[in-house]
Amino acid sequence: MIGTTIAIALRGLGGALPALVLCAAPALAQFSFPFSAPTPPSAVPSPAPNTSSAAGMAGRNQACLRLESQLAAIDRGAGIDPARAEQIKRYEETVAKQQAELDRLGQQSQRLGCQGGGFFALFSGQSPQCGPLNNQMQQMRANLDRSLSDIQRLQGNSGEREAQRRGILVALGQNDCGPQYRQYATAGPGGFFDNLFGGVAPAPNAPLAGTYRTLCVRTCDGYYFPISYSTVPAKFAEDEQLCRRLCPAAEVTLYSHRNPGEDVARAVSISGRLYTELPAAFSYRKQLNPACNCRLPGQSWAEALRQTSDQTIERGDIVVTEERAKQLSQPRFDPQGKPVNSSQTSARAKGADGVNNAPLPPAAAEQQPTAPAEEKIEQEPGKRKVRAVGPTFYPVR
Repeated sequence: MIGTTIAIALRGLGGALPALVLCAAPALAQFSFPFSAPTPPSAVPSPAPNTSSAAGMAGRNQACLRLESQLAAIDRGAGIDPARAEQIKRYEETVAKQQAELDRLGQQSQRLGCQGGGFFALFSGQSPQCGPLNNQMQQMRANLDRSLSDIQRLQGNSGEREAQRRGILVALGQNDCGPQYRQYATAGPGGFFDNLFGGVAPAPNAPLAGTYRTLCVRTCDGYYFPISYSTVPAKFAEDEQLCRRLCPAAEVTLYSHRNPGEDVARAVSISGRLYTELPAAFSYRKQLNPACNCRLPGQSWAEALRQTSDQTIERGDIVVTEERAKQLSQPRFDPQGKPVNSSQTSARAKGADGVNNAPLPPAAAEQQPTAPAEEKIEQEPGKRKVRAVGPTFYPVR
């Protein structure tokens, strides 16, 4: 009976409960209840993509790719048939070997003081090796000139191609195609290095700038010798200082040209002046100018180089001059004015060691030549005497 009553009550309450909730909903909506679930935020519309900047970036990338492909085509010699390109490559390898050998001979000539050749070497006090060495260098220069002429003939108009290459580098820099091209972005009218590097200091190891061969040129007769075979423009200042130290008695200027690919005829100074524009260019090959020398008349190389600071000397090094060497080679004297020879020094050393040699037998002592009396050396205190024991030899009677 009681269970039936409870079931009826629950059924009545279940029917009224939805109506109760529906009536209370508008009232609850007027209050912010602390436990109520937060209302979902309204959807914020996302900004439209900047199609103009993306298009500009894509256009710049396309332009950079196109310019880089043109630069690569120029560097590998586009428009040249494969057979000719292979021939050019062989010539360039030959030129590199000839140039390296010529640089080696030039350094040897500089060490020997061979500043001229041929007939004039007989009256200039040069080493006998200078004549054959200068003739060999002259022959190698002729071979090198022929090889370079063959390369230029096979490549065509190299000046026009170099101008196209520089123009592409400038366009790459102005289009911001990478940090390696920024140095070319401000290129404008100016000297050779201004046009090549944009008037700013190039990166020390710029990949597209290539390497250079630096030459120390004597302005009075055009004679030159190599300083660096493969360097970068950032090192030119150091090479210029070395050039002045190696030729202190004459006016010298540092020149440079691309290596590989160019020779001394294309070399330019730091100010942008070509070597061929020098009034005395190559004149040392034709005649000897006695007044034009890296050292003064009658001066040795040691005396000439002594006037300049030696960069190889470091702190703590002991430098022995010629005067000091003479002093060290003179005989030494003891406080009594007697010369100190090696026999006395060795005797003192043996006495200091405490070694007492056994005396010779009387018969042997008679046959030995009389030796000068040696001063007695007292045994140092604290050391015990040691007697040398060994076989005794007697003369044959």
